[in-house]
Amino acid sequence: MKLTKVSTIILVFVLLICFSTGSFALSAKDAYKTNSSIKNIIVMIADGMSEDGVALTRWYNSYDAKTGNIDTTKKMALDDMASGLVRTYWVNNNIPGAITDSAPAATAMSTGVKTNNKFLGVSDQKSPLATILEAAKLAGKSTGLISTSQVMHATPAGYSSHYPDRSKEYIIAEQQVYNNIDVVFGGGSKNLADRPDNENLISVLKNNDYNYITTKDGLSGLTGKTWGMFAPVAMSYEMDRTVNTPNEPSLAEMTKSALNILSQNNKGFFIMIEGSKIDWAAHANDPIGVISDVNAFDKAVSAALDFAKKDGHTMVIAVTDHGNGGISIGNSDTSGTYDKDPVSKFIAPLKKAKLTGEGIEAKLNADRSNIKEVMSNYYGIDDLTDAEVAAIKDTKAGSMNYTVGPMISKRACIGWTTTGHTGEDIVLYSYLPGDNRITGTIDNTDLANISAAMWNINLKNVTNDLYKTAKTTFEAKGATVTVDGSNPENVQLVVTKGSNTLAIPENKNYVILNGSVYEISSIDVNIDGTFYVPTEVADLIK
Repeated sequence: MKLTKVSTIILVFVLLICFSTGSFALSAKDAYKTNSSIKNIIVMIADGMSEDGVALTRWYNSYDAKTGNIDTTKKMALDDMASGLVRTYWVNNNIPGAITDSAPAATAMSTGVKTNNKFLGVSDQKSPLATILEAAKLAGKSTGLISTSQVMHATPAGYSSHYPDRSKEYIIAEQQVYNNIDVVFGGGSKNLADRPDNENLISVLKNNDYNYITTKDGLSGLTGKTWGMFAPVAMSYEMDRTVNTPNEPSLAEMTKSALNILSQNNKGFFIMIEGSKIDWAAHANDPIGVISDVNAFDKAVSAALDFAKKDGHTMVIAVTDHGNGGISIGNSDTSGTYDKDPVSKFIAPLKKAKLTGEGIEAKLNADRSNIKEVMSNYYGIDDLTDAEVAAIKDTKAGSMNYTVGPMISKRACIGWTTTGHTGEDIVLYSYLPGDNRITGTIDNTDLANISAAMWNINLKNVTNDLYKTAKTTFEAKGATVTVDGSNPENVQLVVTKGSNTLAIPENKNYVILNGSVYEISSIDVNIDGTFYVPTEVADLIK
């Protein structure tokens, strides 16, 4: 099957409401039935990975710094998957924006709907949109998220939460914990325990029978639902990880472990895997960070491909969400020499670095009196100017890659046009059983709809079932609806009709009817005081 036109994909949605009044668990989990030969979908997102960053990484891998030899046949796992292009624009009240942020990009890729800047899992009118991860869960499939940033960051959050402000990571964390995702690996433990609502989400996970691990060793022999939090905020760049934080797993190690767990479900699985910090390096114009984590991402892609080819029922899509930095091999210094410059001019200076700009900071002493030594030993720069030494000394904590990245870029003639995102079409990498591909120029929304089509799911119908406007729905039944905001950090909707009282806590996967707790198959969402609930909750009030 070669998909050359997205418009030829037929979306079929089957809804079978299964409700048992004899159980406290409302059983909508098997409501969405599937009949595709593709059981598993792996979506891999290299955040901010411009194509020149991939080309630079390939040259880096091909160049032998000791001999100066270049192996032009050396390939990356991504290379054989390249199959098309993706448009990445976002919208604000139906007006397109050419350069997207990660939040609307993730929302488009997960829900099939364009949305506004900074919005996660909601339309440009702020109403929740069902994601392909949530649809997979309702189909009885296992689900997973992996990120090298905090998992509450924009891209993983766009697949697992619903809120019109990507900065509210403590809200996103709560939604993720209660969204019953089977495997979550990445950084972000701070958002689970250090919270304004004083809720300990680590305890919630453990009480709900999750394994909770914090080191690479914890990945060994894992079975069952697992959260792995390997850093308080973001994990290290891969190049820095091996030197500074060896207890953190690599992206490939997290991928292999997650696939092993998720594949135990004979109904299949959906997982989104993000190489997050390519984007951060590009913002800083740090080519070493880009190369470090493009390589880490490519190794994870290789692991996913190995699984897919052995399994025979798995689709792998790898893509970025947007360009970043305007990185180029060549800059204004090569304007008159580009046709004479060997590969070594660009790559040899980069090969001297052992750490990214971020990793350098951990090697500087308290008064930063060892700047020249550190930059020589770990970044391969022996000719720092006095101005560069002063710039490093004055750099604020957490921003070192913004200072030293441009220094090595200049020496390697790597160009940058911006420290922001860029608006070019990005490369689509794909693999389907039978070594097929998705081809052509598609839209980022098509990634969600193609995935849904593989399982005969219509995401719009899933949204209609999962996210009904609670006040309108219950008042139409003659109920009284009020908002209990006595605890601003744990607001709940209260619905009363006759002798029945239904309490709906925000961001939770349960409701309380007449004092009895009912588990539900998704989460109750509160956006600016408007609650949204699934059909199964609406049906509790007759």
